[in-house]
Amino acid sequence: MNQDPVFLRIILATHMVSGGVALVVAPLAMLVAKGGNAHRLWGKVFFYAMAIVAITAIIAGIMRPNVLMAMVAVFSFHMIASGYRALHLKKLHQGLRPTRTDLIIHGTAGVVNGGLFLWGLAHLLMGHRDSGSIIFLIFGAIGLTFVWRDLQRFYQRTHDKREWLYAHMTGFLGGYIATVSAFSAVNLEMIKPTWLQWLWPTIIGSPLIAFWVRNYKQRFANGRRTRDLFDIRIR
Repeated sequence: MNQDPVFLRIILATHMVSGGVALVVAPLAMLVAKGGNAHRLWGKVFFYAMAIVAITAIIAGIMRPNVLMAMVAVFSFHMIASGYRALHLKKLHQGLRPTRTDLIIHGTAGVVNGGLFLWGLAHLLMGHRDSGSIIFLIFGAIGLTFVWRDLQRFYQRTHDKREWLYAHMTGFLGGYIATVSAFSAVNLEMIKPTWLQWLWPTIIGSPLIAFWVRNYKQRFANGRRTRDLFDIRIR
């Protein structure tokens, strides 16, 4: 019989339902015309579903307690929040500055991802070469890379006017990879070793994201305009 408090069971149920919604709607946003009404709708549903996933994971991680669960939730949501905020920072090349919200998002993510990275590194150096150490080391390194990339984008002197688009793509797609990773870890126990249950989506997805971004950069270099490919609304 489940001995968890009723409140915790509600939190976990909400977490699972929201994660399922995120898992399903993200491909819908990828398949429809980019920038159109359907793309925006499914993208917002995905964003808010992942926000609920992160909040419920943090609450469950505190109640259980499982601090690392809460930290991984922050890692996942940071990528999506970064991709979402990129839509509001389309004019960095014209002197737009990041807001306090942006700095709080990336500052919090920097602390959490730094903790994940150091936790994994310390355990590996102490000889604990278990799956948890590998997972947290890699997730922490990826998260810190995202934080550094965005902070560098905020304060660099020269800008690609389409960098917001690449940040949006990598943020949301990276967040979806994290969603698939969590689903795999919970449901695909037949995959061995355990670290591979968590990391196979990253191993497959990261090169695909890089290829997709490079493909768009090449098309722009060949003379295509952003408005030729997307329904863009610059605010």
